Amino acid sequence: MPRRLTVVFLLFFLFSVLSACATIKKEGAPSSTGQTSRASYYDFEDVMIPSEMKLDKKDSFVYTTSRFKAGVLTFSGRVESDSLASFFQNNMTKDGWRPISTLKFHGTMLVYLKDDRACVITIKEKIFSTTLEVRVGPIDQPASQVKGSPSR
Repeated sequence: MPRRLTVVFLLFFLFSVLSACATIKKEGAPSSTGQTSRASYYDFEDVMIPSEMKLDKKDSFVYTTSRFKAGVLTFSGRVESDSLASFFQNNMTKDGWRPISTLKFHGTMLVYLKDDRACVITIKEKIFSTTLEVRVGPIDQPASQVKGSPSR
């Protein structure tokens, strides 16, 4: 468990530092999914976003290398936070992500692992809208090697 928390906090730190000097990829337009649920994939080809959420390019960035793609995509829209959380809980596993944890306190945070990447989804409800942050970044070992929390 401490290792998972360390990975999550390192991801937050990495993205916070990089956000000061990085910019979003210009061709960040969504691609159609062809599915009946109206949703799109943006820069992360395996993280589906509901069509009701609109990309905020000023608060988003994606860093791409030949080995990985990492960054934060920020969205806003008029969607109930519980409905948005359910959307991700239903669709992330379909795209091969493994749920690690869900935290609820002044919003919702969902943490997923897939291969050698982690995804942290943060949902916060405001007075007239809901904000969504999708953070994806590399981890130091593949998700298949991350063990469960130690027994006590």
